This record gives sequence, structure tokens and C-alpha cells, in this order.
Amino acid sequence: MRQRGFVLVIVLFFSLLLSSTIASFSRRARLDSAIVVNRDNGARAEALARGGTRLAIALLLQDRLEEQRLDLPIDTKTDLWAQASGIPIETEDGGVLRLEIEDAAARLNLNALIAGGELVSGADAFLVDFLAKVIEEMPGRPEDKLYEEDDLAKDLLDFIDGDDVTDRGELEDDYYQQQVPPYRAANRPLLALPELALIRGFDGALIGALQPYVTVFPYIEGQGPNPNTAPAWVLASLFIGPETDRRLAPEDDVRRILMERTAGPLCDGISHEACVPMQEAYSESTLLPHTQRSDVFLIRATARYSGVSRTIEAVLDRSQADDPAILAWSVR
Repeated sequence: MRQRGFVLVIVLFFSLLLSSTIASFSRRARLDSAIVVNRDNGARAEALARGGTRLAIALLLQDRLEEQRLDLPIDTKTDLWAQASGIPIETEDGGVLRLEIEDAAARLNLNALIAGGELVSGADAFLVDFLAKVIEEMPGRPEDKLYEEDDLAKDLLDFIDGDDVTDRGELEDDYYQQQVPPYRAANRPLLALPELALIRGFDGALIGALQPYVTVFPYIEGQGPNPNTAPAWVLASLFIGPETDRRLAPEDDVRRILMERTAGPLCDGISHEACVPMQEAYSESTLLPHTQRSDVFLIRATARYSGVSRTIEAVLDRSQADDPAILAWSVR
């Protein structure tokens, strides 16, 4: 009897062991299968996002040809590339693609504050007021936002201008060489917004607050924002008025620009039946030269298959229509 009981225990033990092994193997097989499926969906999503980026480039080049055909070199929110933004595109195999195409000139170009290595007239005053506005709108109590916009403006301009001496007469690298690791002031245009973190006084919170307002594109020969594509918060950051009395655009001016551009593109120096004269939108000059057409665009293509998504972010320069240049490219 004892032997039978012992054998029964052994049989039960190995039965449980076998059952556990089978269950573990089954779970592992399901997990491996899910990993393979997700990997496959990820690859398909990335391929679709890459195709979406090429579609966005085609739309932008087509828009360039349309501008030439109509003899109306102006970019607006009614252009084909803008209308394609945000609309989900479904594929036959179950994928969903969403494009976001943004005119780089819809934001304030920090590199446009310097021309030929020299400060643009009035850029320092504009930058001080602009930074003060952004800091004021940041969340948090005023006493917690310990920024000095005068110093921030000077340090930013010193970092990207062509010389190695600060506005205060000091060597720019004296501060940056004391950092860990040490580095030098760029003395060139900013290549990406995260470079702001290298500038004295610019922390993550401030850079995050600046992102909806600013860009670094184009790197050189940048101009002011395009009133036809800039959102309200950027328009409210324009410096208007005579040179002796410039100020940030008041709310009434912003509303007038937004209203006038719905009737047609705001044009300056262009005679065309579709145009709304720029002076009808605002009568006072801006600090930075405004632009009406753009060569640089920000493209975001997001594709999804069965809950797995991939996003490609690219920056396109279409100034050479026969050979457009990709200035930046990232996949996430």
C-alpha cells in the first residue's frame, strides 16, 4: 500500500509539472506571437508613415507649382497642404494615416533676430517684451518664475551672433567654459530648439513654454512670421507701431488680422484679384520683416495598425523644387 501511495504521489507530481510546463509554453507561445504581430504592425506603421511623409512633400511641391501657375506666391491656411492636415486617411489593409503640415513661418524665427552675424535693429527690445509675455503666461505663481527677461534676451543674442564678446563686454565663453562639460557659445544660427538649453538662464520649463511660439527654420535669411498662417498666439507676439513706440500687438489687431485673412490672402506688394491688401489688416509696421510664402515646412506623419503607431517628424526645405532638402528627420 505504501508503494502504491508513493507511486501515486510521484505521478501527481509529474502530472502537475507537465501541466505547468504546458501552461508556461502556451503563455510563451502567445507572448511570442503577440511580439511578432506587434513588430509586424510597427514595421507596417513606419512604412505607412514614410509614405505619408512623401505624400506631404508631394503636396508641398504641387503647391509650389500652383503658386507659379497663378502668379500668387503666398502660403495660406486654405492651400492644399493645409487642408490635408489632420484628416485621417484609411488604407485598404486597415492602416490609418494622419498628416500634420505646418508652415515654419507660422512661428517666430529666433535666427531671424541676427542677419549676417549682426543684430537686427530693434531685435533686443522685441525679444525682451516677447520673453516677458511668455514668462507671464507660464503656469505658476509670479514669485516662482525667477527669470530676468533682459538677461535672457542678451544671452540668447550673444549665443547666436557672430562675435565672441557679450553685450556686457565680457568674453562669451567665460560662463560656458565653467559648465560640466565645458563648451563654447555657438556664434551661429540655432540648429534645433533644444539648443536653447545650452544658453545661460534657459531651463526646461521656459523652453517648453517657448515651443508653441518659436522655430529655428530657416537657419539663415529668415524673416518674420507669415500673417496668413500664424496662429493667434503668435500674431499677438508681433511687434507693431513706429520705431519710437513699438509694442506687442493688441487683441483688436490680432482679431482684425484673423478676420481679414478669411476673405483672401493678405498680400504686400502683390497686385492680384484674390489679395487683401496687408494694410487693411494692420496699418503699422512690424519689427521683423514679415513673409508671405515659405520654403520650410514641418511635417508630422503618424500611422497606426491595430493599436501600434509610428510617427515620423521631418523638416522640408522646398526652395529647390527639383531637389527638395530634408533638414531634419526622426522616427518615434
